[in-house]
This record gives sequence, structure tokens and C-alpha cells, in this order.
Amino acid sequence: MKRVICSATLLAHGMLSAHASASGVLEEVLVTAQKRTENVQDIPITVNVVDAELIDNFSIRTTTDLAESVPGLVIQHTPQNLAQVTIRGLGTGAASESLDQSVGLFIDGIWTGRIREFQSSLFDVERVEVIKGTQNTLLGKNTSLGALSIISVRPGNELAGYLQADYETEFGSVYTTGAVDLPTRLGDYRLAFNYVDEAGYVDNNATGNEVPEREQTTLRMGASFAVGDNGELYASYQYDDLRIRGDAFQPDQDQLGFIQAMDPLADIGLDRDKYAFTSYGSSGDADDEQRTHRATIHYEHALGDMTFTSLSGWSEYDNDRLTDTDFLSVDYLTSTCASDYDQITQEFRLASPVGARFDYLAGLYYHDSTLDYANVTDSSFPPPFTLGPLPIDSASLKTYEQDTQVLAGFGQARIYLGSRWQVTLGLRYTDEDKDAVWGRERLRSGGPLADILANVLAPEVPPTDLARSEHNLDGSFSLQYDVNDVFIAYLSWANGSKSGGFTNDVAQPEEAEFDTEKAETTELGFKWRLAQGAGLFNVALFNTDIDDFQVVSFIGTGFLTSTVPARSRGMELETRWLLTPELVLGASATYADAEETDSGARLPYAPEWSASVDGAWTLPVPENALQWQLAGAINYRDEQYQQRGETSPDGALTLVDLRLSVAPYNGAWELALVGRNLLDESSSFGFDFPFFGGQVVPAGSTTIGSVSRPRTLALQARYEF
Repeated sequence: MKRVICSATLLAHGMLSAHASASGVLEEVLVTAQKRTENVQDIPITVNVVDAELIDNFSIRTTTDLAESVPGLVIQHTPQNLAQVTIRGLGTGAASESLDQSVGLFIDGIWTGRIREFQSSLFDVERVEVIKGTQNTLLGKNTSLGALSIISVRPGNELAGYLQADYETEFGSVYTTGAVDLPTRLGDYRLAFNYVDEAGYVDNNATGNEVPEREQTTLRMGASFAVGDNGELYASYQYDDLRIRGDAFQPDQDQLGFIQAMDPLADIGLDRDKYAFTSYGSSGDADDEQRTHRATIHYEHALGDMTFTSLSGWSEYDNDRLTDTDFLSVDYLTSTCASDYDQITQEFRLASPVGARFDYLAGLYYHDSTLDYANVTDSSFPPPFTLGPLPIDSASLKTYEQDTQVLAGFGQARIYLGSRWQVTLGLRYTDEDKDAVWGRERLRSGGPLADILANVLAPEVPPTDLARSEHNLDGSFSLQYDVNDVFIAYLSWANGSKSGGFTNDVAQPEEAEFDTEKAETTELGFKWRLAQGAGLFNVALFNTDIDDFQVVSFIGTGFLTSTVPARSRGMELETRWLLTPELVLGASATYADAEETDSGARLPYAPEWSASVDGAWTLPVPENALQWQLAGAINYRDEQYQQRGETSPDGALTLVDLRLSVAPYNGAWELALVGRNLLDESSSFGFDFPFFGGQVVPAGSTTIGSVSRPRTLALQARYEF
């Protein structure tokens, strides 16, 4: 679903805040991107900030929803309910669960290691920070191309709360969220929940259902305690239950007629009419169920002028899914997958106070995780699609187990050269070990012909041990010049590593291993506060070069991870203005030229241009003590490729979202009408599907695709107490 976001590199809500209205200046935005609380306008990195008000107002429920309006960030939904994440045109493929991402996801400071955790529910958050460029020195663990940091709302010290509900009129989708603060003598507590019942928008002609349907329930409990005179402890636990039924993928092109021969009723070619689709499969819709547990303990203690921080995290998820891997309305190839992931992390930090001449931060980090993966592939090809009178009927089980241990030490020092110059130096050393076991066994065979084909496509492999160990040293440098109190210029450089590893979804274990990714980012930036704080303008020029960029290619029998040299260079712009106490406008844009260095080929999910224009106008009506507000955005994304080697990109996309609301001055309640994707534009997703790795049918003979969610209108009500 297409959502609106104020894509601000720094300040201000897309909706006019009371603080901004009263003071006549844009509201200050504080971030923790560098593990200190700082004004985003004062730091030498590019950070996009999306605040709680916008997330709630436009019912943004997942990181995928979030990304679609943040220039330079792409989170593309893919089959098996994974996601392809890129920043500035660079990122890791999503197909294999064993892959770490180059764009790290942090939830309350804890790195979450798997692409499936990008499905985590986004609710009751204070803000989301989109941190661009290489960030390994402080953030560590595979943030060579950037990071997303989600900060949850912490408990308040007064009894208060809210309840919000959205109802989509077109499809009947329901979104409900709420929270309550419960202060006690033993500490402050916050209980929050989120429920999503999202209806499908594509007809599965084989089952009669509208897909994809998404139901998600999330509960969170947080508690804050004072520990002695100098300590504070925050602990939280979150449970998330997600089910996605069906998917919107279908055959898009069939150059050799293979799909239509297998399934004469197949509807070839994407269509924006939601009733024109045939989604797979006849025995039932694809099904994806995931349960996630997450706990965090954050402890801070003042040691004189120093601050000691301990950040402990534990998370686990189990995922079960059924997919129809032939993408047809008949069940020739099906896949049943199960994955279980468990991780613990521990970070210790010691930070000096921010001083006039020198300050520093140092820390230790530990990570331990396990991934268990199993995939049963079932194939059944009846005559006349066999080479003889007997059907091809076979099944195989592929298993993968991976253990990862990481130990790192890091530090950063900032030196003040007079009143205007700052030099920052950072260093991180990481030791990482990965051990894996990969195997495949035959579960069922339908005869000699099935054996022959199975030995070609999925031969038996005894459990094979895989292991690798690596040691990485990453550094960063920045030079900042404060021209005056409202204008800074900076030059920064950083290199970062994303660990190598093994791909779980390949044909043979010898194809599984891939090398460490090495990124190097240089950025020149300028940040201005204008008109006595009523406006701002920021610009950043960047260049990222990568050795051994990890790319994923679908080869019919699996997803192969290989490495190529790559780069991205471009520019980011952002401006925001409080034109009157009632009117705020903003605009932002990213240009990124991302390509494989050797071939010059454009990288997937790398639009050259993306941009957003947003604003909010508040109209008070004193006679009835109400105020009306109109807020919205126009979001643009240039054409982009979906996979390596494509010659026809997905077209450009322009999204228009609007929200009209009314509320009393005291803000106790609010009613709103929210329109998303008002132009009813559609983006398509597709990839070449080389059946059997091109061994039976040449690669590129068909393309699998889907379209995005159409225009929706929603009624929204919110009550605060």
C-alpha cells in the first residue's frame, strides 16, 4: 500500500505541530544515529526522520509502507513475503534467509539480523531514522550501506493513552492501534497493541479468494525504573503474530508458450484492473505464518561526568509458509518451508560528556545467532507434460543450519579545533565466525523418469559442513566547519564491511559461499537553518564504491549469490519552510547513479530519481472551537529494474496521498478522511523465471510479476486521554 511520509532529512513534521505554530520556527528534531542524542542539523551525516504523527496519521504499519515515500530508500516486496532493501540504489537481495543485509534494521537499538524481520509491525513509535551511507564504525554489524532505526515510545509518568482505528471503504481493511501509560511507585509501564486486518485486492480465479490477505497482531509491554540515584533501566517485550494468505504474483510473459501449455487457463500479462488476475494455486492460496518474540533491556548509569550504557537484546521468530513455486493455477511445483531464528546481543558503551575540546565514545559488542531452515519441494507433472506415460512425481527435503558469532570493539573521538572546526575519528574491529551444515535428501520418487529429472534438478547431497572466519577493520573520518550558528559544512569518509557467508537456497553446497562486501563512502554536505529558524535547506553529494558487492540471481534451481564491483554516486536535497503559523511545506529529492562497475549495468531497485513534496495547512474555526487540517504529499519514483540483466524496467510512479481532518483545540479526539494513491497508479514487480535453471526450458522464457495496491479511501478516528 502506498503511504505518505514527510521525508525530512531533519526537522519538522509534515503536519504542523503546536510547537511550530506557537514559536514560528520549525521544531527541533533529535536523533540517536551516532549513539548520542543530537540535533540532526548539527551532525555530519544524512538522516531522514519520520515521526510518530505521520506514521499514525497515514496508518503506516510496516517498513515497506514506510519506504515508499522516503527518497533514496526502496523496500520492494518479493515472492515468499520477503523484501529487497536498498539505500541510494545499493542493497542485498532478499531471496535467501541466510543472507545478512547491507542496510541494517535496528529496533530500539538492537540489530535484527534477518530480512524477515523487516515484516515487523511498525506502531507506537517515537520516530524512525533512515541513516544513509556507510555506518559500520558505530552501528556495526552489517550497515555498510546504511540503516533503519526504529525507536519505540517509552513509558510516561502520567496516566495517559490513545486509541486509533482506520476503516478502508473499498476493501474493508481495518487498522487498530493504541497504548496506555501506567505509572506506579514501582516504575512506569506502557502497554501498546496493533491489529491489522488487510483485505486482498487481486482475484485468485483458482480459489475464488481475493489476495493477498494480511492479518497481524502485535503486543508490547515496556517498563522504566530508577536504579539508585544515578541509574535508569528500561525493559520491553514484544510479541508479533503475522499471517499472509495468498499472493498477487502471476505469469506476465510467456515467450515460448511453456506456461500456457502447462496451464491453458493462465492469464498472461499484468493488468491494472484488479479483477483481471489469476493468482496461484488451485489447492489453496499461498500461506505465510510468522511468530516473533523480542525483548530488550537498556540500562544507563552516570559515572561522574561519564555515562555507562548496557544494551541487551534477545529475539526469535519461527516462520512456516506454503508457496506454489510454478506460479500456475495448477499445482505442479509446491514448496513448504520452515525457518527458525534465534539471536542474543550485548553491547557495552562508555561515553564522555560533550566538551569544549574533546569527547569520545567506546564500546564492546557481542552477537550470537542460530538459523534453522528446511524446505520440502514437491513436484508432480502428469501426462502429457512428461516424456512418457507415467507422471513425474517426486519430493525432496533441503536443510540448512547456521551458527554465527560476532565480537567487536569500537570507538569514536571528536576533537574541537577552536570554536568552528570539528574532526571526528572512528574505528571498529570485528571478529566473526560462521558455521553451517547444508544437505538434501529424496523423500519420494515416482519412477525412473522422476529419478533422472530429480538428479538433474535436485540431486541428493549428504550433510556438508561449511565454515568461514573473518576479521574486519572499519574506520571513519569527518571534518566539520560551523560557518556560523545556522550553517555547517562537512566532509566525511567511511569504509565498512558486510560479512561473507553462505546461501541456503542453492542447488549444491559448493555454490553456497560468497565473499565479504567492502564499501567506501565519501560525502560532502551542507546544512542551513534559514529565516530565523522558519526554514532549512540541506544538500549532500555522495559516492560509494564497493568491492565484492553481493548480488543475488535467480537461476531456476535456486538463488545464487555472487560478488561484483559496484558504485553509487549522486546527490540529496531537502528543504522545509514554515510559511505561516498555519502552513508548512517541504520537498526532498535523491539522485543516485548506481551500477555494476565492470559492465555499467544499472543495479536492481535503483531508481535514478526519487522525490517527495509534502505540506500541511491548518485552518482554525474559533466559533465552534474546531480546527481543520489538510495534509498530503506527492511522491515520485523513477523507473527501476527488478533484477540483474533486465532490459525493460518497471515504469516511473507518482503517488498522491491526502488527509483531511477535524479536531478540537484540546486535541482529545480527531476524525479524518485519508486517501492513498489517489491517482490509482500501479507499480509492477517482476522477474525472469528460468524454469529448471534453463536446463529444460531456456532462461528468460517467462516473467513472473505483480502489481501494487490500488487507490484506497479510509475513515480514521483517534481518541486521546
